[in-house]
Amino acid sequence: MRHFPVRLLVFPALLCSAWLATAARAQTPPPDTSVPTLEAVTVSGEQPGPGLWRATRDGHTLLILGTLTPLPRKMTWKTDEIDEALAHAGALLMPPHVEIKPNTGFFGRLALLPSLIGVRNAPDGATLKDSVPADVYARWLAVKARYIGSDRGVERYRPIFAAIELYKDAVKKSGLARSGDITRTVAALAKKHGVAQVEVTYTLLVDDPRAAVKAFKRSTLDDVSCFTQSIDNIDAQLADMAARANAWATGDVAALRDDRRAKQRLACLNAVTEGGVAQRIGLADVPGTIRARWLTAVDAAVAANTQAVAIVSIDDLLGAHGYLEALKERGYAVESPDGGE
Repeated sequence: MRHFPVRLLVFPALLCSAWLATAARAQTPPPDTSVPTLEAVTVSGEQPGPGLWRATRDGHTLLILGTLTPLPRKMTWKTDEIDEALAHAGALLMPPHVEIKPNTGFFGRLALLPSLIGVRNAPDGATLKDSVPADVYARWLAVKARYIGSDRGVERYRPIFAAIELYKDAVKKSGLARSGDITRTVAALAKKHGVAQVEVTYTLLVDDPRAAVKAFKRSTLDDVSCFTQSIDNIDAQLADMAARANAWATGDVAALRDDRRAKQRLACLNAVTEGGVAQRIGLADVPGTIRARWLTAVDAAVAANTQAVAIVSIDDLLGAHGYLEALKERGYAVESPDGGE
């Protein structure tokens, strides 16, 4: 009998809330709903991408491709630079990621599935109108009409899941798309050159997943702040997402260094990781753990190869506590694609 993992769906879905924070302006006032939204203009055709960050230590080199989501839907990425890098590389570190799985056997995982039904919904049959302040709900109705439409199912969602739905539908209407093709393209190039692909994964096993799901369904999340900032900033977010997407596509590294979204991202992540259920299963420690595992994998790959390549989210790379700063602390000399440190 084939064994396959059934993921504990609730927490990976919640982690997607980080997407909501892209380029948020924490001080932006609520949008004037009487002003029509202008569709963001995104680049198209073949584009070079942002170039590669270079980290060197003891004569060995790590070349890093920073990825971004979303990207222009009609863009074709010119892969000459990453192709050349992989042609001389001994390893490709895939994007670090987290898997949360039930620590049970095959039949235990099947038994878990019914308990996942309705996990996005607010507890006790509450609606968004019941869950958020009246003025916030009024603003929600305005942006919902603009981007989601008349869907009533979302009204039963917890605020953070409603914000995710808003984000997804708004992105679809803005000429942007998720960037999974970038990673798939790099993996295909690595395979062409016979480069070993190194997975950087942190698997969090949940001993009693059914109890965790039931506890989550009964619990409340402090996600009103995340929801409020998401709906108040959605128009500005779309404009900034398009600007950053264009910056990635055209290789404008300076424009990618944008930390205005930090406050909203923190609010959304805290809503996920500070809850009692998340604390009990160890979710609060995940960001630091996956960062440490990536750094360990980098040290091993660089020590074993004259040149290695890595794929990492731009948002993880940049910033005061980003992966690039961590590399510097470990003795690597880091150079930006535009020639700066």
